[in-house]
Amino acid sequence: MSGGIVVTGIGAVTSLGATASATFDALLRGERGFRAVSLFAADGYRTTLVGEAQGIRREGPDDFSRTSELALSAASEALASAGISPRTARMGLVVGGTTAGMLETESLLAALLSEEGAVDPTKRNEALRRMLTHPLSAPTDRMVRELGPFVRTRTLSSACSGGANAVLVGATWLALDLVDAVLCGASDALCRVTLAGFGALSALDPVGARPFDTHRRGLTLGEGAGFLVLERAGRRAGAKMRCALLGWAARSEAHHVTNPEPTGSAPREAMKAALARGGVAPSEVDYVNAHGTGTPLNDPMETRALEAVFGDALARVPVSSCKGQIGHTLGAAGAIEAVVTTLAIENGVIPPTGGLEEPDPACALRHVTAAEKRDVRAAVSSSFGFGGMDTVLLLGREPGAAIEAPRRRVFVTGVADVMPSDANDAALGLDESRARRFDRTTRLAAAAVARVVGQRETDSGIIVGSAFGAVDATSAFMRRLTEKGARLASPIDFPNLVPSSPAGHLSIYFGLHGPTFLVADLATSGECAFTQAFELIAAGEAERMIACGVEEKSAVVDEVLSFLFGGWRDKNVARTDRREGAAAVALSTEAHARASGLSLLAEVVAVETFLAVDEDLARIGEPSANDVVVTGAPNDDVDRILARSRWARLPRRTTPAEAGTHEAVGAMALTLATTLVAEKKVGAALVVGTARGSGYAVLLRSCSNV
Repeated sequence: MSGGIVVTGIGAVTSLGATASATFDALLRGERGFRAVSLFAADGYRTTLVGEAQGIRREGPDDFSRTSELALSAASEALASAGISPRTARMGLVVGGTTAGMLETESLLAALLSEEGAVDPTKRNEALRRMLTHPLSAPTDRMVRELGPFVRTRTLSSACSGGANAVLVGATWLALDLVDAVLCGASDALCRVTLAGFGALSALDPVGARPFDTHRRGLTLGEGAGFLVLERAGRRAGAKMRCALLGWAARSEAHHVTNPEPTGSAPREAMKAALARGGVAPSEVDYVNAHGTGTPLNDPMETRALEAVFGDALARVPVSSCKGQIGHTLGAAGAIEAVVTTLAIENGVIPPTGGLEEPDPACALRHVTAAEKRDVRAAVSSSFGFGGMDTVLLLGREPGAAIEAPRRRVFVTGVADVMPSDANDAALGLDESRARRFDRTTRLAAAAVARVVGQRETDSGIIVGSAFGAVDATSAFMRRLTEKGARLASPIDFPNLVPSSPAGHLSIYFGLHGPTFLVADLATSGECAFTQAFELIAAGEAERMIACGVEEKSAVVDEVLSFLFGGWRDKNVARTDRREGAAAVALSTEAHARASGLSLLAEVVAVETFLAVDEDLARIGEPSANDVVVTGAPNDDVDRILARSRWARLPRRTTPAEAGTHEAVGAMALTLATTLVAEKKVGAALVVGTARGSGYAVLLRSCSNV
């Protein structure tokens, strides 16, 4: 048994300030941090008004990105305010985001691919130097190098709820006793793709965001970073509590990739679940930090959700949104708003909604139009992302009940692969009337998930693991943007460029309402998705989850990114045998599986992460004579790790030759291991995968004794 979760450190960088306190003070004064974008030429864009952070350097080493600079600044502040260091504590790191190094690479992407989709050889050498910042996980890697070491890390994306989901993941790590403290948050920098893309969706207000206002026309894009240090109360001498994290919950709308579900059912259920976890009644909530984007559809939807949760009590609850002052900071928004909510609780003062002058009757809330003194016992902070991925955090003044690490057993109930030979559109077997807007990655993932999802699994969630996202499509978008201008940017193509879009599309296609987001960990993205899904079930966040690893064939990945980040033994494989594919693994508690009539194929006995190749596998347990080791692509790091362990003497199986080599083969290794165990060909199977020296080990055993 351990204490409840508390926030001991906070940090933020926004267009209103380089620290959390500077941002909060400016919010209280009602300042608006909007100005014309200066980071790039924006002639012809529908609006140039943004919330641009000041004082962030624009260039640095080859793996410099503005997103990582924002993250490092906010994270360093959070660590300093908590008085803690990853060098002396068992500390984890969770980073959310969407843009990563896009600002630094998008101009190169515009010229890298030809109309026919081939890499320009004259640009390839430049790309090999400059694309180090491009992967979603690159800011995390930089933070590990400059702030670490951390005992475990995670990179995730759920569009505008990414920062809130980073806090949720950090809370589950503490609940599972995987860490003693966690630095969690998110960072996103402005870039051409997002400014042009949101403009193409007609989602930007040219005079600045006006949340809940009758005359609102859309959001204002911002940039920034927010980070929090979470710990268990009473575990560290001298730790000062800023506030408590009382509850958290994630739900998916399963409705539309850009438009919110109008009734607000998913936000409503997320708020109810967060309040129930914290043991807080709606009447005890003294502040709501709303998602409040200022878009015509979002604000009334959020109002309906709040009305459904609070009922008559809503008339006394102050509601405000900071997006009318700092802009919508995309993946960073939920984390920054959690920092703002922490300061509102700590200081007993609530910031206003900037830009709100004439409240919309459809948004009949207790709006805050000037800073308001208020004793805040508990506060809700809501974040709703593209694809309907919604997350709610409940913060409070006093610590909540003690948390106990659950010991829920997790089982595999279904596996499926999509091999290159099955990857033509006819063989994928999708409903084309509903899949017509899917990109290649989503189509591959949907085909795999379709083979493990049942008919009535609405409460299931899905975690997608993908290393690089829609990089070729981003290149084509940027080429059109450069050649045709921002006003001809495609509103159809843009949503699929958001890294988390496959996860959102899949939740919609299959009607899944559980926790949903994307994770990225280079060549171990499939193993990472499995690990994340396992942790959510083990921690009690879900009864059933789908983990999917997927990677599409890509000229940019083949010619550039796989050379920078591949990690497999044969360095020529990028040109000769890198393919594409997907694999899905369904995970469930035993009770859910029994109630649903699902077969238990294998039990997940252990899931471990390691951050250095000199670690051994001692925590996994003792192997038996009938066990086997399963790996994906040949990898020297895997060989070194296994050689140091008791598993070295066991037979080795690898993914089928047909699968080739790509970043999702780790997920295929998990499906192979499950099949071997389920068919009783082995007693247990250990899956090991690595990427750039770190990796995962998953042990699956027979269910014969269940």
